[in-house]
Amino acid sequence: MDLRDMRIGDFSNGLPSARDVGPPMSKASDSILRIPIVAAHEKLGLSPNEISAYGFLIGLAAAGLTAAGYVTLGMIALAFSQIADGVDGGVARRYNLESKKGHRLEVVYDRVNELAILLALAFAGYATLLLAALAFIAILLSTAVQPYSHFDPGFKRFIIYFGYAATMLFHVAGFQIALGVIFLANLTAFAAGTVIADYRLQAEIDRQAMIRRENEHAMGLPPPPEDPPSFLSKLFS
Repeated sequence: MDLRDMRIGDFSNGLPSARDVGPPMSKASDSILRIPIVAAHEKLGLSPNEISAYGFLIGLAAAGLTAAGYVTLGMIALAFSQIADGVDGGVARRYNLESKKGHRLEVVYDRVNELAILLALAFAGYATLLLAALAFIAILLSTAVQPYSHFDPGFKRFIIYFGYAATMLFHVAGFQIALGVIFLANLTAFAAGTVIADYRLQAEIDRQAMIRRENEHAMGLPPPPEDPPSFLSKLFS
């Protein structure tokens, strides 16, 4: 199957595009967080951007607690920050308050929080600074290509919780392992996203070329001359 046949929202080939996976996941999250979503907006009168700001501050507090050695409290605060991250998007979708500005703000908050918790883990001695830096660079690469590929692993903080559980229960370098997984997953997402984005770009170029040829044919214009064969094609023909 040619990946260029995949279109956003096109299921004719039996497979959804990466972007089509997002809405079902968002709906599931909104269903789980329905009560706090309604309470945050209707009872407390909070906008999505305000909820994002509170989640951002809680995330920074989580990093501070972790860096100070209170890793359990840090993970609890990180979980509340992640809940706020789900509630703000749920409020935006439920009450039709989505905006490009809000999305950009959320992305910035998320990346800063992720950098803070990665550095906190390194500062507290749970992971090396090198691995924390590599993990964040991979996250940035994945984020850079995501608007074009619509592909994002999206489980960075969940992996940190598994790292905490492994550290506490089995007394292994769980956070170090978690950061390694984050690095590899986001690097893979960057590579896969680059391929997806390239195919989508080529598909759009092909579509525009087909439309142009159809318009030229409808106007009775002669078809453009074909590109001359290359030197290598002449050599091996």
